Amino acid sequence: MVRAIAIWLFFSTNILFAQQKVDSTSYFPKGDFSLTAFPLAFYLPETSLAFGALGICVFNPGETKNWRKSQVQLGLAYTLKKQFLLFVPYELYFKQKWKLNGELGYYKYFYNYYGIGPNSKEENLETYDANFPRIITGLSYRVKPTFLLGVQYRLDAFQIPFTDSLLSIDKPIGAEGGIISALGFTASYDSRNDIFYPSEGLFINFTTEFAGNATFSSFDFSLLSIDANYYHRIFKNHILAFNVFAGSSQGDVPFTSYYYLSSGKKGRGFNDRRFIDRNMGLVQLAYRFPIYKRFRGTLFASEGNVGPSFISIFENKPKLAYGAGVRFQMSKKQLSHIRLDVARSYEGFQFYITIGEAF
Repeated sequence: MVRAIAIWLFFSTNILFAQQKVDSTSYFPKGDFSLTAFPLAFYLPETSLAFGALGICVFNPGETKNWRKSQVQLGLAYTLKKQFLLFVPYELYFKQKWKLNGELGYYKYFYNYYGIGPNSKEENLETYDANFPRIITGLSYRVKPTFLLGVQYRLDAFQIPFTDSLLSIDKPIGAEGGIISALGFTASYDSRNDIFYPSEGLFINFTTEFAGNATFSSFDFSLLSIDANYYHRIFKNHILAFNVFAGSSQGDVPFTSYYYLSSGKKGRGFNDRRFIDRNMGLVQLAYRFPIYKRFRGTLFASEGNVGPSFISIFENKPKLAYGAGVRFQMSKKQLSHIRLDVARSYEGFQFYITIGEAF
């Protein structure tokens, strides 16, 4: 994984400077407005089968168009594990300079807990309840056609009304709940040709967060992460997608803010939050291809790990996973998909039915 990250950083740096004068975020007039609403059913390892509704509004009003189309989603779901989710993710573009993105939500949810670290045992699985409202919002300014700088704020006011044996024994920071109120700064480079299903371009996002007394947080900590995606069209409608993620933390980080493998977006193939710790590194590769009309397919693989320090990520055996999936394009106007993925690791198979690409 060290070699893969080194190759990626070298390659992405060259691409970044090569594309400085290219603005591939130009506005395309097709589909100035679309509204899609439908009943929702999905399956994730952490939720089992879930039912609800989802609405997606994509728009770019006015005579003077923004450089990209905005989108707002509204989702409501109830799962067979008696979880409740209300979420409103949004990504709004103003004129040619501003981007506002984030998520509003309320979750009555439970999470898996296996212990902390890359060597936690599968048989130690237990769950804990967590009820919390969530506010994540970020405002970015477009300094250059493909370069944005911004600020970010995150609020999770979480409660953990019940803990089982292992969590009670470990007593990690945050096991009794609290308020996470974090202020952050972001820098991103974005030359993707589409935000829903890109086939060309590069997206790199640096994020740093700080929490403490000054931000009215119950915890004093900092986080730093980089999330980098590269997309390349091999030939017509056949795409290679590459993702590298690295995250590190300092201070009294609540365990609910630890980096984790796996999820529907990072390291598919392990159960939800199978491995958690203060630091994480991950490499993912996907090959995306057409099947028939609005159906598409993908093959993917990942390699990653977590650790108490960043260097320890590379000292333990990496967690490998791979899989395949099918996508269905929901709207003729937008390349947004329902996806079904089947992934496998050395701990078995996991299934995912959800909206949008993993990266």
